[in-house]
Amino acid sequence: MRHDTKPFPSFKDMMNDVVDYGSCCECGSCVVVCPYDVIHYIDGKPKQVAKPDAAFDYCAVSEGIGCDVCASVCPRLTPREGDLYDRVFGGDRPFSENFGVYRSIFAARCKDERVLQGAQDGGVVTAILAWALRQGFIEGAVVSALDGGKLCQPVPKVVTTEEELIASAGSWYTYCPNNLALRQAREQGLSKVAFVGTPCQITPLRKMQYMDDAHLEGPKKKAKNIERQKDHLHGFATNVVFSIGLLCSEVFTYEGLMEQKIEQEMGIPLSEVEKFNVKGKVLIYKKDREVVELNLKEAQQHARPECHHCGDFSAELADISCGGVGAMGWTITIARTKKGEEILTRLIEQGVIETRPIEEFERSWKILKRLTRLQRERVPVPPWLGGDGD
Repeated sequence: MRHDTKPFPSFKDMMNDVVDYGSCCECGSCVVVCPYDVIHYIDGKPKQVAKPDAAFDYCAVSEGIGCDVCASVCPRLTPREGDLYDRVFGGDRPFSENFGVYRSIFAARCKDERVLQGAQDGGVVTAILAWALRQGFIEGAVVSALDGGKLCQPVPKVVTTEEELIASAGSWYTYCPNNLALRQAREQGLSKVAFVGTPCQITPLRKMQYMDDAHLEGPKKKAKNIERQKDHLHGFATNVVFSIGLLCSEVFTYEGLMEQKIEQEMGIPLSEVEKFNVKGKVLIYKKDREVVELNLKEAQQHARPECHHCGDFSAELADISCGGVGAMGWTITIARTKKGEEILTRLIEQGVIETRPIEEFERSWKILKRLTRLQRERVPVPPWLGGDGD
């Protein structure tokens, strides 16, 4: 049986069939859940550090008492998104399209001008999180935010105030491993957290919450090891009360898009960039209010190759999915779970967001379906399943 058809893939499978193969999305989830500090997040990838003189795919615990918690949460290994539907939604699936299960879909926009000034599209994600903080529904949120380090390069962060939240609004279109901040949230003792991430970050979160842990048990394994492994598999997600998935087809490398294309070739200092958006072209908003356009095909020359192994455009496993998809100034918002629908209903009732029927955004509806289809079709079949891997 090939690696990615195993019900419980191993550390060796992950390091060979994901990292070495080139499909690792760099979410860092495997590093977060490792119970024995075997792997560290180095240059965007998990690296075996427990025994530096051993092979890159060697884990003494995996090959000894057994573990493989890391591989259990990897979004590129089985079970994949479609295999997790029963665990996430059960039989509660009011509607289903090619972009996944949903309860309602509409265009929405935040009514708070403070949020809209720095937000992406309609500011709905920030509005949801700010409302949840004010209501005491959450104590913090895992997001990506600028921290004063590299210009235009966000880092994973836990925000606990509305001010921090508003400052983190917007997308920068380079990869930020939000899952790493789940460790920070646990270390801070936060018991109610919201999680915001791209599809490849929502999937490992759901695996942490729903993955079967039966494979961690065994007659020869000590109870303390079983307890430790189960705690690391599930523990970093037990405080996540809801998740928001960001619609995403690909992101760009920082060195390629930001440093080479925008700063060097276009002559725009990153210190002058206020925010970005993508609407069939890359829109670069400068602090002096000038908007500079970049041809999307030129930007895509710097797309991360790892993104082409992702077939989930619309974060199908999130409680709520949000994205622009052709709607300027509005966020196409998808309530997928009952919890997600309840949250959005309360925001509408309390006047936090305004909404318009999806029928008024026919172009966005078509784009959503088309990008979902194209993204699934582009995923290469790995060599061990009969493909050429390209």
